[in-house]
Amino acid sequence: MNVIYVNANNLQEIKRSAPNAAMALGYFDGVHLGHQKVIQTAKEKAIAHNLSLAVLSFFPHPKSVLFPDKEVSYLEPIEQKVEKLERLEVDIFYIVEFTKELAKVEANDFLDDYIIGLNAVEIICGFDYTYGAKASGTVNTLAVYATAKQVGLTVVEELKWNNQKISSTLIRKYLTERKLRDLPTLLGGFYKTKYCQKNGLLPNYSLPNVGSYKVLIEDRQSFIECVATVKCNRYIQIHNETSILPNLLTILWVDQLEKVPS
Repeated sequence: MNVIYVNANNLQEIKRSAPNAAMALGYFDGVHLGHQKVIQTAKEKAIAHNLSLAVLSFFPHPKSVLFPDKEVSYLEPIEQKVEKLERLEVDIFYIVEFTKELAKVEANDFLDDYIIGLNAVEIICGFDYTYGAKASGTVNTLAVYATAKQVGLTVVEELKWNNQKISSTLIRKYLTERKLRDLPTLLGGFYKTKYCQKNGLLPNYSLPNVGSYKVLIEDRQSFIECVATVKCNRYIQIHNETSILPNLLTILWVDQLEKVPS
């Protein structure tokens, strides 16, 4: 997969070599099953029309730029998102630098520069996708635009579980409420973080709320089952012989425990 960082300075150069693509639009934090449905739909369009499969997202999160005083909780960093998109057989991952200047770009201008400009022939997005200054662009305005530009548009309806929309917001809620057992149903697998035994949680991950949990620690081709106690939003205690573990841990969060080990 080709990972391409896009900003206002290099956009024109990238446009010149961008292949025709079926392009999935969204932020895709966590790449949960709702996101995967959008990407899978884009993949089907790419195959049907002999196009590259592209995903276009942003970094940093728009809220962190527009509201710098408010902390934004990320579910995963770009590196882990890249791993998941590669497994979904995405060809190109466009990561657009979100800035205050980009936030002022009008909806149609954004589509001209970053969507049609990057040769999107088929556009695929979720039903609640918004874009452009003050989120003025919606799937309804996008439909009008796509018709005018004679490009395809597919809007993917919401994916629900237990009558709730599968979303990054719901996953964060379950992390706060310690409902780890439900997360594989939303993510397609256990929630995963990377943790340095010396420095704590790596940037752009979120931990479950304070408490103790059954976890799996990746160890080459196998897993070590143990207990981890979350002390705060950055540090945890591993209830295992930590000297046999690597300094950088990949932790899969399985379930909450009611009792904290002594």
